[in-house]
Amino acid sequence: MSRDQERSPLLGFLGRFMTVHVLTYLAFGLFFMFATQYFRVFEEDPLLKLVMRAQDSPIVRLAVVFQVLRGALLGVAFYPFRSVILEGRYGWLKLFMALWILTGIGAVITGPGSIEGYIYTKLRLDIMVGLPEVTTQMLAFSYLFVRWERKAGRAVPGPGPAQGPEPEPAPGPR
Repeated sequence: MSRDQERSPLLGFLGRFMTVHVLTYLAFGLFFMFATQYFRVFEEDPLLKLVMRAQDSPIVRLAVVFQVLRGALLGVAFYPFRSVILEGRYGWLKLFMALWILTGIGAVITGPGSIEGYIYTKLRLDIMVGLPEVTTQMLAFSYLFVRWERKAGRAVPGPGPAQGPEPEPAPGPR
């Protein structure tokens, strides 16, 4: 564990959470953007065209920058529950389920793909737009983050089980 992590485990946790979140968001976002052509879908659907920004919008181009903030906020929210995620079996799956339910399908915002969006909007329910991207990104994020976090947590200074206890000093003159 680095000296910074010893001083503030929160900073190390947040740094790793944000890093993995931004990288998986970028990788899966680019892949699905090209594979599904969802900006074309946004342009062709009359209702989506009204509510979704164009691909060349300046704020859309800053999406990755905003994900740093989103990653930090999510990291702060999950930090108190890190022992549930990191100490048991299937911690990555627990993290995935919490993220997927709370920020995806169960989100309280009335967006496409959420239960609230289905109830309160006239947007067509096309699970192939957005849901596969969100699901695979969150699966990859959860697995990679938990794996990295567990490795970082094992790097604790001092003797480990393989090293055994520190030897006692040899008796000698006082």
